[in-house]
Amino acid sequence: MIKKILTALILLGTVTASGAQMYGPAATVNGAEISRTKLQAQVNQLINQRGVGSGGITQPAMYEKMQQEVLDTLIVQELLWQEAQRRDYIAPDEDVDETLRNLKNDFESEQAFLYKIRERGFNEASFREDIRQKRSAKQLVAEDITAAMSISDADVSEFYDANVDRMAVPEQLRARHILVKPVSDDDEGKKTALERIAAIQAELDGGASFALLAVDRSEGPSGKNGGDLGFFERGQMVPPFEEAAFALEPGEVSDVVETQFGFHLIKLEERRGGKTVTAEEASDQIREYLTQQRLQAGVEKLIEDLRASADIESILDE
Repeated sequence: MIKKILTALILLGTVTASGAQMYGPAATVNGAEISRTKLQAQVNQLINQRGVGSGGITQPAMYEKMQQEVLDTLIVQELLWQEAQRRDYIAPDEDVDETLRNLKNDFESEQAFLYKIRERGFNEASFREDIRQKRSAKQLVAEDITAAMSISDADVSEFYDANVDRMAVPEQLRARHILVKPVSDDDEGKKTALERIAAIQAELDGGASFALLAVDRSEGPSGKNGGDLGFFERGQMVPPFEEAAFALEPGEVSDVVETQFGFHLIKLEERRGGKTVTAEEASDQIREYLTQQRLQAGVEKLIEDLRASADIESILDE
């Protein structure tokens, strides 16, 4: 019952003080209204997405932060939509229709789709308009910002030289192990475990398959996979195990290694990494990283400029 009451309070918008605030616009952007209903519906959805639940709604600071976050997003969307219209970057109907069809295909039925968008404060017509606005903003960014960006070879080289210490690939090993655990912590328990692993070692020396022996004899969780531990790097294994493993060459089997888990035999399967990526090898990733950084900076600058010149009124500023 309490949960239902809290949900109802949210839907009614009781965090506002007056009827005008409940049912009027949540914000205006150069005269264009963002409805209180749309804001509340999307705040509710954010609460559900983050698993905050009704308990979080009783914390005013948390609720107000989420409300501000959603309203800021809606204001930015409206600013970009207005700028896209001003510059004639309007997503064509066929683009909008295709996007809508693809989104509908993610649902098992038309009813499920409609239910979901109603949760976000839309009907199909307003949702289609929301798609147009977002697609238009994307086109604006692509044509006005992305097209103006150019990452030169000199930019890539400069970034590499400044970050060469980040280009080191840590050495990684792929190894198998066979683990025998002492049945007790006393000397007798350890002695018995050592005898058992010595017998396994003798079978390996006689040509037995390490992987098959791991399946049959290892008492570790990797035993069912032939003792395969996958790839690991320094710092991921306990020190005695790590020291023994990194001392091996591919194909070699260690002597018996003792750790807090028991007694191990380790076979090194593969060694990789342990080198610095060259500028040529890293160039594509550096170029992509710099492109994303400049794109983000360009979008932030565009939004900052649009905000500075816009007439924005918000109920959250009152």
